[in-house]
Parts: sequence; C-alpha cells; structure tokens
Amino acid sequence: MALEDLRLRNTQQLVDDVASRVPLVADSVTLVLVERPSTRQRVLAVRRLDVPADQSDDYSLSRLLYEEMQTLPIPLRDRDRPTVVVTVIARRGFNVWTRTEMTWAMAWRYSNHLTDAFSGDTVVVTEHGWASLDTHAAGAQPSLDAAS
Repeated sequence: MALEDLRLRNTQQLVDDVASRVPLVADSVTLVLVERPSTRQRVLAVRRLDVPADQSDDYSLSRLLYEEMQTLPIPLRDRDRPTVVVTVIARRGFNVWTRTEMTWAMAWRYSNHLTDAFSGDTVVVTEHGWASLDTHAAGAQPSLDAAS
C-alpha cells in the first residue's frame, strides 16, 4: 500500500457528505471513517465528538481519540481496502494551521489507538469555507452554518 492510497479522492465530496449528515457549527470536531479513500471514498461513519474544538490538553485528547477509535466500525485491515479517519474541525477564523489544529495533530500522534484505520487528513471548516490542511484542497462551500 502506498501513501497515495490513503489520500482522499475528492475532498469536496467528503466535506459535502459530512455537511449533509451533521451541522457544521463553530467549535466542533467530527471524525469521519472513510473506506478506500483514494478510489471509492465510501463514508462508513460520521461521529461528532462531545468536546469543543479549542483544547489545550493534547494528552486528554489522545485518550479521547483512543477511546473513540475503539468504538468506530473499522473493518479489518486489508491492503486492497485501506481505511482512514479524517478529522473535520469547525471553528471561526482563517483556514490555516492554528494552535487548535496543532493540538489535535499531537493528540492523534500520541493516541496509540492500534486499530486497523490510519489517521488521515485534517479539514478545517470556517465561515470562509473549508480547506484540507494536508493536501491544500479548498472550497467556499460548505462553510460554518450561519446560526453558529
């Protein structure tokens, strides 16, 4: 399996799919389990976390991510059917790396979830639209819900 096999085929399609399943409200984090991200890009689960996006304690987030990964319906690892978990962070501001995304990245790094899924892209959704922080793909819609 190559690194390209773990990249999303169409980030816009994924963000649209997430927005159709859960409201994109400020200060929220959603995990998206995606099977065959580079080809079929099938969403297996969308899970909104019960914590604000803006956190300062990456150790506590590591524990939370570990626990969440144990409950997701992750299929057994198969080199022909890779599975990734995309982190969607909804917050106010520009679509760039901030302390918020750095904290979540460190939490993923030390979550040691030992599941058959790989941690994937981080997508930020703001009032300006969305942006993939890994691939730099971006779009104007969807954006934060106006009510948030």
